Amino acid sequence: MKKVIFVFSALAFSVAAFAQSDTVVNKTQPIMIDSAQQDMSKVDGCMMMDGKMIMIKDSVSSPMKKQMIMGNGTKVMMDGMCMKMNGEKMKMKEGDHMDMHGMMQHKEPKVKSGS
Repeated sequence: MKKVIFVFSALAFSVAAFAQSDTVVNKTQPIMIDSAQQDMSKVDGCMMMDGKMIMIKDSVSSPMKKQMIMGNGTKVMMDGMCMKMNGEKMKMKEGDHMDMHGMMQHKEPKVKSGS
């Protein structure tokens, strides 16, 4: 009987030891950003790109999975809708970037040279 208890306790400790392994698989793929958006993509925050919201942290872009609340209290939803603390709502457009302080930067439209 003592051997059975010893075997079960040894088995329990070995299972617990394997459960503590730190092998985490990162399932989010980095998103490629073109050079026109690269300057804004180095600042932590969120950005509308290809009609989808992108979260930027430590210069790494990943799809936005949940709403974000910025430093000034602005809520940014996954569809690009932003609600400021005063209740004002706005929708982010393609290339718009909001940093973690809640400051919006709009992408400058490209001007074609007339030749």
